[in-house]
Amino acid sequence: MRDAFPHFRHRLGRDREVTWTGTLQPSPSSPAYDIRIVYRKRGDPRVRVLRPRLVPRAPHRYPDGTLCLYWPKEWRWTDDQSIALTIVVWTALWLQYYEIWKLLGVWMGPSSHEESTGAPR
Repeated sequence: MRDAFPHFRHRLGRDREVTWTGTLQPSPSSPAYDIRIVYRKRGDPRVRVLRPRLVPRAPHRYPDGTLCLYWPKEWRWTDDQSIALTIVVWTALWLQYYEIWKLLGVWMGPSSHEESTGAPR
């Protein structure tokens, strides 16, 4: 993470949990998003947008508000993969698709499950 995203900061928690916080700006015209990635060994990284607030009914999020970056029934992230080169990059793509969704009301990114594509409110 330090090499690919040096502006991200990390904190070690109990039970070998690592939390990274940083900012991503998916395009020059979009806002900068503060994100948090929490990873616990043998678990999936969980990504949350801290600021600015996402539209409440934004698609491709889990019930707890974390981002759905991939569909685990079809593919699983494994802990031998780099979080910086997968999860952070996918988060930037998710944010780009989110920005398009806010404009068009249609999720243009890959999707493996049914979701409402209605315009944001």
